[in-house]
Amino acid sequence: MNMRRKGLFITGTDTGVGKTFVSALLAAALKQRGISVGYMKALATGVPDRDAIPEDLAFVARMASLDASEDRCPLRFRRPMAPLTAALMEGCDVDPDVIRNAWKRLLERDEFLIVEGVGGVLVPLSDSFMVSDLMKEMGYPVLVVARPSLGTINHTLLTIEALRRRFIPVIGFVTSGAIDPGDEAAATSPAVIEDFSGGVPFLGHVSFCDDPAEAFPELVPDMEAVVKALNL
Repeated sequence: MNMRRKGLFITGTDTGVGKTFVSALLAAALKQRGISVGYMKALATGVPDRDAIPEDLAFVARMASLDASEDRCPLRFRRPMAPLTAALMEGCDVDPDVIRNAWKRLLERDEFLIVEGVGGVLVPLSDSFMVSDLMKEMGYPVLVVARPSLGTINHTLLTIEALRRRFIPVIGFVTSGAIDPGDEAAATSPAVIEDFSGGVPFLGHVSFCDDPAEAFPELVPDMEAVVKALNL
């Protein structure tokens, strides 16, 4: 594969599991290794002003010292809802061609592109196009971001199974968020997921922090195993 077409798709087992934080950490980790890295979030909801920079893009751009051009998030909707519903309530459609064209332009700029998904793997973007379809088109391997708490085994295995059924490669999974030191489920779940997923590797935990921006530099090394798995 041409270096300019290398990338990684970051998905989650649910919304709010830490995909954006992981995307920013990985972008910073790759930049530290001298790689020209870019970021794309194909679609964002909950953006009150169409001309405003979406919160996720603004965070990644600030933390990883990237530009926040429109191509990095080409579709934006006001309501904080599922993309298909948000678009319908605004009287419009999610046009996959807008995403495709922005992606192609970014390929000319970025040596390695991190693409952050919307919600999970099976989130509909239009009547006949889901996040998984976008993954297939881009052809990148996937990193799954999961919660560490009770219930994550089911959610993570379902996500991995959905990806495998669509022949989308998975490089591994990470957990993100607060862990109670006495939570035995959080301590044991990664090994169970590795076993029952047929060996999809656990690539570490990203610690919870009250102020992500302040804690950011200290957490960049948490991406070391992910970087190694990319074999760049």
